[in-house]
Amino acid sequence: MSDSEESSTPSHSGSDSSSEGSPTMLDPTSNCFKPLRVLYSRKATRAVPVPEAKLHDNVGQFESCFKQLGGFDQQYSAERMKQIQQERAANSKRAQMQMPSSSWTEMPQRRFLPHQGMIKAEKPARFKRNILMKLENTDGPLKLLLGWMRERIRVKVYTRKESGVRGFVTGFVEAFDKHWNMALVDVYESWKRRKYHYSENKLCTLGEPQDCSEVLRKMGIQVPEISVQSAGRKYVMCSRKVPKLLIRGEQVVLVTRENSVDVKKEKEEQ
Repeated sequence: MSDSEESSTPSHSGSDSSSEGSPTMLDPTSNCFKPLRVLYSRKATRAVPVPEAKLHDNVGQFESCFKQLGGFDQQYSAERMKQIQQERAANSKRAQMQMPSSSWTEMPQRRFLPHQGMIKAEKPARFKRNILMKLENTDGPLKLLLGWMRERIRVKVYTRKESGVRGFVTGFVEAFDKHWNMALVDVYESWKRRKYHYSENKLCTLGEPQDCSEVLRKMGIQVPEISVQSAGRKYVMCSRKVPKLLIRGEQVVLVTRENSVDVKKEKEEQ
């Protein structure tokens, strides 16, 4: 052990008077107070100014107690500390009773400055892709058909059969798509067919045709009346008027604008 360690370590022998420490070293109020001397000195009990002082766990608890009392110059009192705590509890309960019931459930709202507010953003319109929007910026027969539909111009649609043109349909276009499927209203239909009793062996391979109008009438299906006119020795022209008609695109041969002459003939036939 070095000399410095021996000099700093107090001796427990009673003959060494210097190990007890001087009164200034044992006095907590002195600037020369040494806590290590107090631990090993027999005179430590005499040096404590207040033997019945309140013991605190740490310095933070000590400061908190005296701040509640009013400062470090106040004298500690357990009864006064208890009274202060009771007053604080009563004040907090009184404040809760005076608080409106709605504020208990409402969450506190965050406050923003004017330039920190939320930005109201408008949801952009969803882009819808369809044939009508696509035709706005394109040219061709479909755009021409779109113009006829919007201007309510009567059109004439030629339809096909197994081999050749079957007939034609006139009416106003209500809707169509890129496959030329069309929905028409105020329709007048005209087509050509062979006479039933001419060359029966070649035409009627499945037997003689039968009239199903009565069966359809019982089912609640109203069949439009068909007018038949002779068109030569082998064929007849059939025509009928229906309120609505759907034409599949694979049956369309040609779509054109109806002439005024055709309209007059149509009216005369009706």
